[in-house]
Amino acid sequence: MRVIMPAEYRAMPWKNGGGVTTEIYVSPPSGVFDWRVSIATVNADGPFSTFAGYERHIMTLTGEGMVLDIEGRGRFTLKPLQPFSFSGDAQVHGLLAHGAVLDFNLMVRRDFGSGILQIRDCKAGDRLGSEKSLHLAYVLQGDCYAEGHQLEPNSSFCLEKGDFFTFSAPLKLAVCEITPRLLPLSSA
Repeated sequence: MRVIMPAEYRAMPWKNGGGVTTEIYVSPPSGVFDWRVSIATVNADGPFSTFAGYERHIMTLTGEGMVLDIEGRGRFTLKPLQPFSFSGDAQVHGLLAHGAVLDFNLMVRRDFGSGILQIRDCKAGDRLGSEKSLHLAYVLQGDCYAEGHQLEPNSSFCLEKGDFFTFSAPLKLAVCEITPRLLPLSSA
């Protein structure tokens, strides 16, 4: 288990130059990423950056919501803590409902694997982890002691495949589950 405190997050410009995102975790840390988790403040209507070859999973954390106008799919309303997925290849335009929103994003490169974004209300004694997937969890509510750190809102932790964490107190989390694809067997 790796605890990631807010002081470790990195501010990065949007790919399209329209704003700044706060990168919570990216793998690998340089070059073309396999997966990334970030938070961005959206202050105005505008285009989303395209990420060809990636699946995007998004939800708003705060604000009155946002409408995504997705090329070829139509319009979809994002409400707080309701995950929504779409192709990073698509042209997307965001329209704010009533003022700025804070959004949470998971992007996974399709040829690397797949991802799921969900909200989990964990009780003391619940366990998170998997033998086949890794998890990045972002604390929305509650606090809990782990690995020498106090997990509290805006902190995160990462569990590699085969890592498990048992909660000592209730936490409400945004959980990103990333499942790498199995490599094909070589014919040699």
